[in-house]
Amino acid sequence: MKCIRHVIMLCQVNFRFLPAKSQIIIRTASFLQKFIALENSLCTLFANDARRQLHNIFKQYGTNIETACQLRNAIYINFYNH
Repeated sequence: MKCIRHVIMLCQVNFRFLPAKSQIIIRTASFLQKFIALENSLCTLFANDARRQLHNIFKQYGTNIETACQLRNAIYINFYNH
């Protein structure tokens, strides 16, 4: 079983394909960042919740992460260093 996981991880590294969990985190952060920037009156009702969720996502990967792009870079660095 460990052999299969190792092969999968090597394929992900060689083809620059992050695990699904990491991709979902990046896409969620990107969505929330765009959602917060909208000036739609309905979106502004939920902007504080979106900011809180985005802050919690960023906090998991470092204290100096402030954008989805920085988050993506941190996840890639973390993935390739393991």
